[in-house]
Amino acid sequence: MILNFISKSIRSIGLFFIIFFAVYSIFTSLFIQNIHSDSIGYRFLNYINSFENRFYDYRLRNNLNNTPVSKDISLLKIDDYSLNKIGTWPIPRTDHARMINQLRNFGAKVVALDIMYPEKAPVCGNDSPDQVLVKAFKDFQNDDGKRIFLAYSTGTNKEDSLETFPDEMLNDTVDVFSAPNVNTAHRTLGRYTFPNDLFVKSNVGLASISKREDEDGVFRNYLLMLNIDTVYFGSLGFNAWEAFTGKKHQIKIYQDSTAELKTDKGVLEINDMGEAKIRFIGGLEKFAHVSLFDLLKADKNDPKMFEAFKDKMVFVGSTANGAHDLRSSPIDAKMPGVLSHMNMANMLLTNYFFKPVNKSIQFSLFVLALGLIIFFIAQYFGSALLDLVVIHLILGGAYAVDHYYFFPQGYEIKLFSCFFCFISCYTWNTFFKFSEASKEKKQIKGTFARYVAPTIVDEMLKDPDKLHVGGSKKDITCLFSDVRDFTSISEGLTATELAHSLNTYMGQMTDIVFETKGTLDKYIGDAIVAFWGAPLEIGNHAQQAVEGAIRMIELLPTINEEFKKLGRPEFNVGVGLNSGECNVGNMGSERIFSYTALGDNMNLGSRLESLCKYYGTQILISENTLARIDQKMIKVRPIDKVIVKGRTKPVAIYEVMHGWHPMTKNPALYDYYQTAWGLFQAKNFQAAMNIFEEILKSFDDKATKRVLALCQSYLKNPELAGADFDVTKMTEK
Repeated sequence: MILNFISKSIRSIGLFFIIFFAVYSIFTSLFIQNIHSDSIGYRFLNYINSFENRFYDYRLRNNLNNTPVSKDISLLKIDDYSLNKIGTWPIPRTDHARMINQLRNFGAKVVALDIMYPEKAPVCGNDSPDQVLVKAFKDFQNDDGKRIFLAYSTGTNKEDSLETFPDEMLNDTVDVFSAPNVNTAHRTLGRYTFPNDLFVKSNVGLASISKREDEDGVFRNYLLMLNIDTVYFGSLGFNAWEAFTGKKHQIKIYQDSTAELKTDKGVLEINDMGEAKIRFIGGLEKFAHVSLFDLLKADKNDPKMFEAFKDKMVFVGSTANGAHDLRSSPIDAKMPGVLSHMNMANMLLTNYFFKPVNKSIQFSLFVLALGLIIFFIAQYFGSALLDLVVIHLILGGAYAVDHYYFFPQGYEIKLFSCFFCFISCYTWNTFFKFSEASKEKKQIKGTFARYVAPTIVDEMLKDPDKLHVGGSKKDITCLFSDVRDFTSISEGLTATELAHSLNTYMGQMTDIVFETKGTLDKYIGDAIVAFWGAPLEIGNHAQQAVEGAIRMIELLPTINEEFKKLGRPEFNVGVGLNSGECNVGNMGSERIFSYTALGDNMNLGSRLESLCKYYGTQILISENTLARIDQKMIKVRPIDKVIVKGRTKPVAIYEVMHGWHPMTKNPALYDYYQTAWGLFQAKNFQAAMNIFEEILKSFDDKATKRVLALCQSYLKNPELAGADFDVTKMTEK
């Protein structure tokens, strides 16, 4: 009762913590922006968020169809084709000037250059390439409503940063309304990436292109605005959007340093770092794009160029593989950096924003709660199949609703946390149900395992229908073992000593049967009957059985050493094995039965065990078993062809070489015997006899003596060496 109460308590506590962790991880999207980046809490929450982000990326890649794409955005790409045609790197500033002039000619409205101009171009003669480019900038911006923006990045430390920003940047500040003494994270200007003075003073706009990757190295957020000495400046995408629309938009910063950008049709949330999450719509395939070289060589009246650039917001950036401006994004592991600016500009133009985070969290909690309610209702019925079906329906249903409704609407449902909770609750409950079932099975197994082999119990537990009287035909390998002269041994021991010796021997031999996946059939006095290949299929059952027999014989010296110390007689054992089809199953009455094997092949195995004493061997196998084993792993020697009592056909029998057999210790003797046996089969009796006599000088081998006697007999009486000269017929069991 107490153990049952403890088990249920642990089950409930586990479910509570799983649900609590899921709810907590859903709320991290609110908390994570307000935790210091060096704190342990931030790192832990980021770790949780990383799984959510990766699942979000996967869903994003499957939801890129039917996304709003502004036709007012174009890309002038500096691709590998253009670099190859132009033939120099970096591209000359005079070519940059030609590019600006062409864009002006084709009617571009705003040009956002994702290109840095920190250094001055070398001057050759009287004409400065930078002056040529500055003139192109000024000519472009002389047209009403047209703007050019140059890029810069933020500094990484004090030494690499400008002390203050130039006054020219004040022309493009962001309209910010903030709570008193509240700002987003402070930034600095990169000293070595900032445009040189000539360009800064040319009245062009300046914009940031810095981005910060997430913990997993993926760029999901966009630095929309940066705080430099409490003055706010915009990014390339933001500044280009404001210049293109001709309207200033106010950003409001709240007490917790987060901010919002309100447009006519939506609200863009900005975190305390000044970043907004990009709602990607795709890569190059989504936007109109033209190669730089094609623009440079285009005729001034080219209709395709007018179509691509007229009255457009044009981003100029590298897409070349060798230009090192490739970034890992949710939609592409190597996305050109300029596309992040274009995706943000597209968001701003189309109001394609994410819904507020708190709304997404509310729906996430709703999905979580609804799924758990359905799951726990299903648990009430106690059906494993129903649980499995329901958990799949919950997962599939949640994913489908997110895919077809929540994701297209801009809700960032924390689906990973929900899935984690559903799967963990299912796994936890399944584990406890399995544990309870296992306890019941262990009780049954503990009772029956005393009488039958553990494999039989397992089979009974898996399929109770097998608990019936009757059997089935199966190919198995049977083993019979017997202690020689056990009657004499028992006469010299007390009942207690005899029981101890027999139990020690039987216990260790039975362990080997089970370890080699065998089934114990029965004990008959001092004899052991076992078989392999039933009730379970174990692959090569003959191999397992013979290996088990070898282990039994090789363990015998250790057992006898123990008996010797106790002053008891040693055990000498004979083992016989045969393979073939037998009738295997529960035999007996409806009330009392045992799992056993019957048939002619079982009888042959029993006869082989009896023949061990006759041939002076310890392990005999039939030709049926030999055909099923790997003879590279198990060595055998031929012994005889024998017709056992009750049979009419001879069967070849072989002795298995175990570890302490004289022929195993001296491989030369084994080779001599094989040679001599071949000569005997060829009826070269004199030559065979000579080798057999040499073998007997090394050790007393009863099997060799028998064949030697046959050779001598056939030499004296050649007429006896008929067709069946190598067959022995037994008249006794």
